[in-house]
Amino acid sequence: MSTRDTPADDAGRTAISEDWAATVLGLGPASPERAGTLPWAASGVLVVLVLGAATRFLDRSVPVWFDGSGLAKAVEFPVYAIALGVVVVALTAWFAFRVERRPDASRPGLGGLWRRFPKFVLGFVAASVITTWWISTVSAAEGKAVVGVANDLRTWFLILAFVSIGLEFRVSSLREAGWRPVAVFASATVVNVLVALGLAVVLFSGFSA
Repeated sequence: MSTRDTPADDAGRTAISEDWAATVLGLGPASPERAGTLPWAASGVLVVLVLGAATRFLDRSVPVWFDGSGLAKAVEFPVYAIALGVVVVALTAWFAFRVERRPDASRPGLGGLWRRFPKFVLGFVAASVITTWWISTVSAAEGKAVVGVANDLRTWFLILAFVSIGLEFRVSSLREAGWRPVAVFASATVVNVLVALGLAVVLFSGFSA
């Protein structure tokens, strides 16, 4: 009896290795039919870099335009949220209509786009709008103090989120997946890091600390 792997076995192993990325990004559980969607994670690195560059430009240019007025802050935070929303919607549509769509499948509808859309973006946009509105109603000193506390809470919640992801990890899933998906993911991670480093050098080389 042959123990040679079949294409279905390879697809299943790849889907297992993608479960964490699909769950974190709000794309739903991975499956053999959705094997190959790991570019979502890779594109996330590029999105963070591009948005980081954009926000650095805004940090320098918005106060110049409005001379440090309250209008500067009123423009600054919503622009961040809008930039993130536009990029995420564009990526969602591209993967739904081009990458994940099978030749015999019908055209994805709004329901399909909603299932793929990472829901955390809505919370980010809501938090940006609420924070911008609240800061405009209080003094600068009070706003700075509260935002400082909020930033500390954000850091701790981010730590807890990654700890929770780590607690869900099972070594047995690696044994079930085999070495090939692990090697593919490790290679993709190395490529992502190198590409991200190159883009960071290009995009941020003109900024001082």
